[in-house]
Amino acid sequence: MTKQKNEPERGSTHHELVQVDLEFPRIQDDFAELELVQLTEVRACVEKIQKMTWAQVLATSSKSQKRGLNWEVLDQRTATGSVVASIRVTDKFRARVTRDGVYMRFISLHPDHDSAYKESGDEDI
Repeated sequence: MTKQKNEPERGSTHHELVQVDLEFPRIQDDFAELELVQLTEVRACVEKIQKMTWAQVLATSSKSQKRGLNWEVLDQRTATGSVVASIRVTDKFRARVTRDGVYMRFISLHPDHDSAYKESGDEDI
């Protein structure tokens, strides 16, 4: 059987809707520190992500793009070696996430934007 043009690889999650995981313990702590308006911003971001495929999420990765999620791979890894990326919640608010199959697992929230880049990684996810 030959693969049709634009058909995803067998077992690929590239064209499936993203599932969001907000259960990492640090995320729960970060939520407790947010103001109501920031919680609303995170909720809107999560709702937007859940309507996207991984192909759409990864297509937002661009230094020149100033809209959308702006998926940006960081120089960080989880304890198991997974890539850590930063996504835009708002212009000034970022989140650190990792991909696990169809799941986008949120690691930490950064309302001050720059602190996302100062993390060391190594989270046990």
